[in-house]
Amino acid sequence: MMKLVFYLLSITVALLIFSSSEAQTPLKNGMALYQSKKIDEANKSFKSIEKSSSDYAAAQYYLGRIAYDKKQYDDAVDYFESATEVNPNSGDYFNWLGDSYAAIGADASFFTQMSVGPKALKAWEKATKLDSKNINARASLVGAYMQAPGFMGGGEDKAKAVGSELLTLLDEALKTTPDNYLYHYWYGKSSAITGLKLDRGEASLKKYLTHTPVGDEPSLAAAYMRLGQITEKQGNKPEARKHFEMALKLDPKMKSAQEGLERTSK
Repeated sequence: MMKLVFYLLSITVALLIFSSSEAQTPLKNGMALYQSKKIDEANKSFKSIEKSSSDYAAAQYYLGRIAYDKKQYDDAVDYFESATEVNPNSGDYFNWLGDSYAAIGADASFFTQMSVGPKALKAWEKATKLDSKNINARASLVGAYMQAPGFMGGGEDKAKAVGSELLTLLDEALKTTPDNYLYHYWYGKSSAITGLKLDRGEASLKKYLTHTPVGDEPSLAAAYMRLGQITEKQGNKPEARKHFEMALKLDPKMKSAQEGLERTSK
C-alpha cells in the first residue's frame, strides 16, 4: 500500500513539475513580462527563442511591439516582416507591419513617404484579407485610401467602401463594448473622412471628448479637429470653426485644424 501511495505521489510531483516547466516557456515568460511593463526582461526572453522554434514568429511579433513602443520604427518593421515571413496567416502581424511603415513616413520626407506609403497600404490590405473583422487595419485603410493618389492604390471610392464596412464593424463592437473610447474615436474619424453617418460620428466624438486619453490614444485636439470636419460637412460653419479653434488651442501646430479654420472663416 505504501509503495502505491509513494508511486502515485511521484507521478503527481512529476506532472506538476512538467506543467510548471511548460508554463514557463520563454514565449509565455516574455509575454508575462511584457504585460507587466518589464520591457528589458521581456526583450531578453523573446530574443532567446531560436528560429527553429514554433514560437519564433510570435517572439518576433513581440519584439516588434517593443521596438514600436520605443518608437524604433525601422527595427519594428524588421521584426514584423520576420514575423509575417514565418507566419503569413496572421492579420495582426500584418496590421502592425503597416502601422510601423506608416510611423516611419509620418514625419519623413516626401520621397520616404512615397516609399513606405504603398508598403503600409499593402500590409493593411493583407491584414483585412486574412481577418475581415480586423478593425484596426480597416481604420488605418480609410485614411490611407483617402490620402493616397490613385496610382499609389488610393482613392475616395475605396475609402468610402472600406469606411462603410468599418462603421458596420464598429457598430457591432460598440454594442458589447460601449465604453471603448478608441472605437468611438475611429468611428468619428472615419465618418469625418468619408462623410458617412455624420450624426453617429458626431455623437461618437463627443463621447470620446468625455475621456482622458492615455498612452498612444488620439489626443483631444485630434477629436476636436475631426468634430470640426463633421460639422463643416453638415454645413454648420460657425460650429465647425469653434471646434477647429479648440483643437488649435490644445495643439497650436495642428495643420489640419489650421486649414479647417481657414476654410470656415471665409
